[in-house]
Order: sequence, then C-alpha cells, then structure tokens
Amino acid sequence: MKRTILFLLAAAALLASCAPAATPAPTVAPVRNDRFIIDPRTGSTAPADPQLARRFDAAWRSAVSGDEALARTRLAEILRTHPDYAPATLALAAIDIRAERWNEAESAVQQVLAVDRNNLPARIYAAEIAYRQRQTRRAYDLYRNLAAAPDAPEFARERLTELETNLFSELYTAAQSATPEESIRLLREALLINAGATEARILLTQRLVAQRQWEEARRALDPILSGPDVDRSEVQEALAEIDAGRGRYQEAIVRYDRLSRRTKEPRYATRLEEIKEEWSAQNMPSHFRQALESDALTRAELAVLLYWKVPSVRFAQNVSAPPIAIDISEVAGREEIIRAIALGLFEVDPVTRRVGPHRQMTSDRLARFLTRVLQVRGAACARSIPGDRVLSACGVTDPAAGDPNAPVSGRTASRMLEQVAKALQ
Repeated sequence: MKRTILFLLAAAALLASCAPAATPAPTVAPVRNDRFIIDPRTGSTAPADPQLARRFDAAWRSAVSGDEALARTRLAEILRTHPDYAPATLALAAIDIRAERWNEAESAVQQVLAVDRNNLPARIYAAEIAYRQRQTRRAYDLYRNLAAAPDAPEFARERLTELETNLFSELYTAAQSATPEESIRLLREALLINAGATEARILLTQRLVAQRQWEEARRALDPILSGPDVDRSEVQEALAEIDAGRGRYQEAIVRYDRLSRRTKEPRYATRLEEIKEEWSAQNMPSHFRQALESDALTRAELAVLLYWKVPSVRFAQNVSAPPIAIDISEVAGREEIIRAIALGLFEVDPVTRRVGPHRQMTSDRLARFLTRVLQVRGAACARSIPGDRVLSACGVTDPAAGDPNAPVSGRTASRMLEQVAKALQ
C-alpha cells in the first residue's frame, strides 16, 4: 500500500513538471516618447470580459512591440464582434500616432470622445496629437485641462511645463513685430502663462504707453515696482511717460532728469525738454496747443508759435501799425498774426489785402521764414551773412535739408523757433 502511494505521488509530480507554464502578463508599457501613449484601458472601471481582455492583451502587446500588421488584424477582429469597445479604437489611434498618421489618429480619438468626453486615454491622445503636430496653443489647452484632473498621469504636468515655455516664447516673439493692438493682446496672453516675465511686462507697458492707455500701463507695470527691476531705465522711462500722460509733469521731469544724468543718453535729455515744453504749453492758450500738435503747420499756426516761443517777437517795442488783412478775422491766433505782419515777417498782398493764414508751410518756406526772423529782429549772427547761410551761422537747424516740399509739424517748428530765440538773446 505504501509503495502504491509513493508511486502515485511520483507520477503526480512528473505530470506537474510536464504541464505548460502559465502565460505571463503582457508587457504593455511603452518606452521612451511612447510613454505618453498610455494603455487605452487606463481609468476604465467597467468589468472586462476575460476572453475579450485576453484578446486585447495580445493585440496591445503586438502594437507596443511594433508589429503593426498583426496588431491591426487582432484589433479588427475585436471591433468586428465588439464595435463599441473603446480601447480597441484607441489602440488603433496609438498605432497611427506612432506612424504620424495624424488624420486617422484624430478621427479615432474623436470617435471615442464623442461617446465619452471624459475618457482619459482619449484626452491624452488628443493632447499628444496636437503636441506632436506642434499645435502649441491647442496642446497647451488640452494638457492644462488634463493636468487639473485628479486622475491625470504625472507626465501631464511635465508636458504642460514644456508647453508653457514654448507657448510663452511664441507669443512674446510674435508680439515684438505685431501691430500695437495685436501686440498688446499677445503680451497679455503671454503674461497669463508667466506673470513674472519682466521683459514681456515692460514691453506691454511700452505698447500701452504708445497707445496712451495710461491707467492700463500703470497696472501692467505695478508688479515690477516692488522688485529689483524698479530702477531699470526702461521702467523709469515708462513711469515718466505715464506721469506725463496723466498731467503730472513735475514728476515726469524729475524722472527724466535723473535718467538723463545717470545714463547720459541724448534721447532722455531730448524727451526731458519736450515734457518741459508740454508743461509750459498747458498754461498757453488753446490755439497754441493746437498749433504745437499740428502735423501740417499753417501760416497762422506758425505765427502763434512764433509769438509764444520767441521773446524778441512777443516783447518787441515801437511796433508800427500793420497793414489791414481781410482774411484773418475768424482765424484762431488773430493777434499773433497781426504782430507778425506788423514786424514785417508776413506780407499782405497790396491788391487782394490777404495774408493767407491757411497756407500750408513747407520745409523750404519755413527755412526762408526763420532766416527772415533772424534778419529782421537783428540777430548778431545774421549780420553780413548771405541769406542761404544765416541758419547755419546762427545754429538753427535747416528744415529744408531734406525734402523742401515736405509739410512741417508744429513740434518741429517749435524746436527750431527755440533755436531762433536763443540766437536772438
């Protein structure tokens, strides 16, 4: 009896050693860049048919190993009997993503999302398709939504960080050459991604200042003012422009004076003088400010600027009675025109009795007018000098040095009249 039991045990052991080993679980984890193409069954809570699960394991193992033909055959068989089995459809999308067949991959993913918009693998595949096609904006939006989900894989944040960097760079680069309005929009969008980007914030402030949006510019600049970059020249320049735009000229003058002394850059000194002029202009008659801002100066506007910018004209003594001009009664700056006529700087047509107050000044006409002012008002530098050399001798910029027929702006004429005033001191 004992011998029989031993025999049976030995036979059982022999049979056990000859039985086929259990099939190992398929390795379905993609490697390298394919780690972003997760198992299509991830996140599924539905109980799987054991037979269907085995068939899909085999198909997915073929897909991951790169045997596309066998994987497609197996997946087709699954979909023939289970057409609504989402993992099989997504597995086909995964194969197409690796092969860069974007249209086919996108179609399969959207098919699944149409039924289940929260399907995690489908959402990740959609984001990866956008990422690999360099659709930075769309990929960023998709991965941002993914990263906020509680079941999101760790690599979603990794991708999002990379996309934030890429998208910010694209927006900032585009903003530098865009139209002012578009540049402002792009920079605001970029700062939503990286609020601490100082260069982008300064550029946004400069764009807003150029558009005279003073309040918006100050709000854009505020985060910098409590940090180490507050003393940067670009920041102080922007603050000065905002102050000037708000009518706080004294504060703007102080800032530009410091910038000019600290950097020695001529443009700061030039802007300082312009702001001083603007401050002075605020106390001037409205028609003076209108003349100063003119893009195409008229004779009447030039007379206004002449009167208020050149003391030798404004405070001239023993001025004779001017001839009557019939075309200035309704013109702004009538008194200033009369003074120019009385000093012999404007001529009244003896026949028509007109002075032409609305005649546009060109660069050549302005050059001749400035020369006449220097000669008539007795500038020492203009004595015994040929007319075409008076401006140069008196240190006055010749407006006709460029295009002699070009229109003249009020600010250009104002700067030259300041030079005339200096020569007449």
